[in-house]
Amino acid sequence: MPKPALRQNDFGGVLGGPIKKDKLFFFVSSEGLRVRQPQIANTFVPSLASRQNAPSAVQPLLNALPKPTGPDLGNGTAAFVAGYSDPSSLNSYSGRIDYLLSQRLSLFARYSDAPSSLVQRAGFAFGYSTLLHTQDRTQTITVGANETITSHAINEFRFNYSLSRGNSFLTLDDFGGAVPPSSSVLLPTGQSLSTSSFTFQGDLNPFGLSFEVGKLADNLQHQINMTDSLSWIVSGHQVKFGIDYRRLSPEEKLSTYQQALFFGTLADVLANSATIASVSSGRPDVEIVISNWSLFAQDTWKITNNLTATYGLRWEYNAAPSSPNGTPPFTVTQVTNLATTTLAPPGTSLWHPQKDDFAPRLGLAWQARSNVVVRAGAGIFYDLGYADVTNALFSFPYVQQRFLFGSSFPLIGSSAAPPPFTTSPPAASMSVVDPNHVLPRTYEWNAAAEQSFSRADVLALTYVGAAGRKLMRRDIYFAPNPNFTGRLDVQSNGATSSYNALQAQYRHRLSDGLQTLLSYTWSHSIDDVSSDGNSQNVPPGKFSASAERGPSDYDIRNTFSGAVSYDIPGPGSGALKKIFESWSTDSIVYARSAPPVNVVTGNNPFPDTSLSGADSVQRPNVIPGVPFYLYPSSAPGGKVINAAAFTTPVPVTAQGNLGRNALRGFRATQWDLTLRRQFRFTERLSLQARGDIFNILNHPNFGNPINYLSSPQFGQVTQMLNNYLGGGGQNGGLNPLYQIGGPRSIQLALKLQF
Repeated sequence: MPKPALRQNDFGGVLGGPIKKDKLFFFVSSEGLRVRQPQIANTFVPSLASRQNAPSAVQPLLNALPKPTGPDLGNGTAAFVAGYSDPSSLNSYSGRIDYLLSQRLSLFARYSDAPSSLVQRAGFAFGYSTLLHTQDRTQTITVGANETITSHAINEFRFNYSLSRGNSFLTLDDFGGAVPPSSSVLLPTGQSLSTSSFTFQGDLNPFGLSFEVGKLADNLQHQINMTDSLSWIVSGHQVKFGIDYRRLSPEEKLSTYQQALFFGTLADVLANSATIASVSSGRPDVEIVISNWSLFAQDTWKITNNLTATYGLRWEYNAAPSSPNGTPPFTVTQVTNLATTTLAPPGTSLWHPQKDDFAPRLGLAWQARSNVVVRAGAGIFYDLGYADVTNALFSFPYVQQRFLFGSSFPLIGSSAAPPPFTTSPPAASMSVVDPNHVLPRTYEWNAAAEQSFSRADVLALTYVGAAGRKLMRRDIYFAPNPNFTGRLDVQSNGATSSYNALQAQYRHRLSDGLQTLLSYTWSHSIDDVSSDGNSQNVPPGKFSASAERGPSDYDIRNTFSGAVSYDIPGPGSGALKKIFESWSTDSIVYARSAPPVNVVTGNNPFPDTSLSGADSVQRPNVIPGVPFYLYPSSAPGGKVINAAAFTTPVPVTAQGNLGRNALRGFRATQWDLTLRRQFRFTERLSLQARGDIFNILNHPNFGNPINYLSSPQFGQVTQMLNNYLGGGGQNGGLNPLYQIGGPRSIQLALKLQF
C-alpha cells in the first residue's frame, strides 16, 4: 500500500512599531497553514458477490462504497484497507492599534479574521467514500480603554463583537473504486443536494456500510461581549468590582429536505427491507438569543506580613433562550411523568431562570517559613447550563419528520414527499429542557505546600478536589404518549461527578542555562455521564444514575511529564566558536496510564437514533471465569479484548451487568526533542533555526480498541493514538498531526526577528 502523503507548510510574519512617537502604535500579523494529514482506512465493505446478487434497486447504494481490497470476512463483507490524506488550510490575520490619549487614558482596537477549510474522509464515521467538507470563518473586533482615575484606582473597559460562520456539506467520490450515485437516484423530483441530504445506513458500525451526501448546515453565530471592572487599592486591600455581559445569537440554516434509510444489517439491504426510514422537512431561518449577566466583587487582603486572603462573590444570571424573528424553541409542560406530558403553549419559556445563583470563592496564602508557602482555596463555579439547548432549533416544529417502517428503496410518491409544517401535535421528533432546569455547578477545593530548596529549586505538593452537581445529561424516549410519536430528547440536571487528585511538581528555575519542570499527577474522576451531549437511557424510558456511575471517559490515573531546556555552552573563542556557539536544546517526556474502554454490544435499542456501534448505550453481560483480555504476540500493543467474555442481554432493551468504562486500553509514552540555534547578525537582526523531532524513539502508541461486540474487529486496535484522539473539525479534537501518539516526525523552522 502506498504511503499517504504528509505535508505541513506554516508561514507568516508579524510587524509592529510606532505611527506617532510615544502616542500611536500598530501591530499586524499574518499566518497561513496548509496540511495534508495521512490516514489509514481499515474496515469492511460489501463483497463483490453481495453487490452482484443485490436487487437492482439497492445496487447503487452498495456500489457507492469502496470495493474490497482483502479477503472475505463472512456475512457478505470483505476487508478494505487503503491510505489517503485529508487536506486542510487555515489563514489568520490580525491587526491592533494602541493610542495613548494621555498619561491617564489609553485606548486600543483589535481586529482578527480566521478563515479555514477542512476535508475529512469518512466524516461522522460514515463509509470511506464520504467526504465531509467544513468551511469556517471567525471575525472579531475588540475595543478597550484603560483609565487611571487616581493613583489608587484603575478602570478597564472592553467591548467585543464576534461573527462565526460554519458551512458544512457531504459529498461522495470514487475512492477505492466507489461509484457515486446521481442525486436523481437518491432524491425525489424537485429536490437537490444543494439544499437536501440523503443518508444510507446499511449497518450499525462506524466506517461500515453507510454514507451520507448533501447539505448539512450553513450556520451563523453573533456574539456581543461587554465587560467593565474597577480596581481600587486602599490600606492593605486590593478591591475589584466588575460586570460581564454576553449576548449570543445563533442562526441555524439547515437543509430543507432530508431522507434517511436505516437497514440495520447487510442482509436487510440485500432484501431491500429497511427497518425504518425517515423523511424530514426543515425551516432554514430559525434564530434564538441567549443572554448572560455576571456581577463580581473580590478583595485581596494582606492580613499580616506572611498571610494573604483573597475572597470574592460572583452572581450569575443566564436567561432562557428567546427568538428575535418569531421562531422560539417549543417546550413541554413537564418531564416528570411522560405519560401525561403535553406541548406547552407557543412562546412558553424553556425554563424559569434563577436569580439567586451566587458563587463565593476563598483563597489563603501563608508563608510559614522563608522557604515554605502553604496555599488553600475553595469556591463554587456555575456552568452556563445551555448544553445542547440549540437542538431545539432543528426539532419540532421547525423540523417535521415522518417515519416509515418496513419500507424499501427508493421511496416513491407520498412516502418521499416532505412533511407539511404544523405547530399542532403529534410531534415526531423533539428536543426539550426540563422546565425545572437550574444552573449546573461545581464545588472545588484545593490545598498546596511549596518549598524552595535553593535559589533555583522548588518542590510543590497539591491536592485538588471537585464535585459536580446538577450537571446536564440527555435521555432519549421514544413515543412516550400520543402527543409524541417519535423521538423525545430530554435534557435535565440528572448527572453528578467527582474528582480527586494528588499532584507533585519540581521546578528548576533558569540557572546556568538549565531550566527544568517535572510533574506527576495521580487522579481519579468518577461520574454517571461524562458529557452533556451523551445520550443515556437503557432500557428506554428508565435510567438509574447509580448503575451508570463509574470511571469518567477521560479518567487517567497516572500522568507524568517532564520538560528540560538547556543552553549548550560553546567555545569562548577561536574558529569553533562560530560553529558551536548559541546552540540550545529542549526536551519533553510524557507518559500516562491507560484510559477507560466502555464495552458495549453495538445494538441500538431506540428507533431512529444513531446510538449504535461505538455509540451504543447497551453494555453486555459478563461470562464468569472468562478473561477479559487476550495477549497474542501478533496483535498491535500485544493485547485484545476477548469477545468470548461477554454475551448480549435479553431482551434487546435490557442493560448488561458489565460496569460502565470497566476495561482499560493502552498506556502512552512519548519523547520529543528540539535543537535550535540563534544567529545574531546585528543588535536588531537575528535568525532562529530549529528542528523539532516528535516521538524521537518512534515508540508505537495505540488508540483504544474497537469497543462494540457487533463489529468483526471487536477488541482490536485499528488506529494509532494521534488519529484516535480526534480528526479535528466537526469530528472533534486537534488535527492528528498535533496530537501525541503519532509516528516519528520532523519539523524544520526558520524565524527572522528584526
